[in-house]
Amino acid sequence: MKVNTTTATLPFSKIAQLQKDGKIYLDESFQSNARWDTVSSQAYMTSVFLGRAVTSIILADIKSIVASLRLAFGEDNDDYKFFKDLEDQGYEYITVDGNNRSRCISAFVEGDFPLSEREYEIDGYVPVFSANMTNKYYNSLPSDVQTYLNTTKMNVLVVTQCDRIGLAALFIAVNKGINLNAQEKRNAILCAFGAYVRKLASGEKLAETFVEIYGQKGVNRRYSDEMIVTAAVIVARGIDGVTNAARDLAYTDTSEELSVLSSRVKPLITTIVEKLVKAKGTSILNIGGHQNANFTDLIILLNYMQQNKIVIEDHGAFYDWFVLSQSARVENPDVLYTGSKGTNKRTYAGLMRATSRAFLTIRQNMLIESLGECPDDILTFRDTERNFDPKLRYTFWKRQGGMCPLKNKEIEPRFIWDGSVTHIDHDIPWSKEGETSIENGQLVFADANLAKSNMLFEEVPEL
Repeated sequence: MKVNTTTATLPFSKIAQLQKDGKIYLDESFQSNARWDTVSSQAYMTSVFLGRAVTSIILADIKSIVASLRLAFGEDNDDYKFFKDLEDQGYEYITVDGNNRSRCISAFVEGDFPLSEREYEIDGYVPVFSANMTNKYYNSLPSDVQTYLNTTKMNVLVVTQCDRIGLAALFIAVNKGINLNAQEKRNAILCAFGAYVRKLASGEKLAETFVEIYGQKGVNRRYSDEMIVTAAVIVARGIDGVTNAARDLAYTDTSEELSVLSSRVKPLITTIVEKLVKAKGTSILNIGGHQNANFTDLIILLNYMQQNKIVIEDHGAFYDWFVLSQSARVENPDVLYTGSKGTNKRTYAGLMRATSRAFLTIRQNMLIESLGECPDDILTFRDTERNFDPKLRYTFWKRQGGMCPLKNKEIEPRFIWDGSVTHIDHDIPWSKEGETSIENGQLVFADANLAKSNMLFEEVPEL
């Protein structure tokens, strides 16, 4: 939908009143995590007094947008429903650009901060007002100065026609010179998925630790949001497409990633951030200097464990084990990948520099294999198999050279603990007095095991 805008002005007092009355919807899609401090706010108020605050605040007129969407697409349109819901809640505008400025105006009128102590020209010729200790707050300003300020015309660009994608594109265009990163750009898309990601990243349990991980500047650039999006893509779609394009596609009201955020992604991210990093520090993410890759590896590993009912019983011991095992992988000089022409040689550390399917597949397989060497009492393998300790799956798989003895076919590491694909089987059947022992166990494909059982059943003679 084409974006239509019109230039206008609003009195300083009108902006303050709209903000105070909750008529401006400050959607976090268009906001930076950075908030102006007192010095920045005072600098802006000085520019208002001196006529230098000429950059337009961009406001989307909700009533006009609702009308244009109804006319163009009807009332069943998702964008119409989104903006109509805001209108029904009493909102009149959405701040697309200028959030800190409108907040600053409201905060000054509410007495949250004072003017800088200096002289201000309010008639354009001579300094007529000197702000000092007694009159630098809004309520203590001389009446003529208050009147001057309240009637000062602030430039506004009003959006009268657009859809949600159009607003996001407008935000990106306005901020083009700011060099927005990929996550900041997708954050501008108004949708349910984006709202949930921001809520999770800024929640009381995780926000403080995310600052420890990325620093406040990194959090402001939404690095923590992007890692949550990465987790959602992996949980919803696996490791086949962990790309910026896949992350972009998650930003809708109905994406697969949205469907798993609450039930699976939130507990996974909470385990990493709250139970591992907050409890024992950021070292688990800084192995070899590959912060994002280590975070991604933890997501891949914990997602696999979640899918296969492998539960961490001792988070402190798990932390220590992962640091040691991951350090060994990162420091190992063995070449694990050479590429189609044999020239792209990569060790594990080299594989951590990108998220292509080939690289992530090798990393995932090695992470899954490592579970078989995790010390006792750290993990519980909640498998439903009746006879064998589920942890023996790895023992059998390794002893068999990764092959299914019934089908003579490779069992990929990702299937070692997947009970829907592989079974632990008695080599000599239990029904024929085969012992339940390590020596008499094997890891086989489930379909081959069922076929074997059917054959044994057919061998029983009829009476």
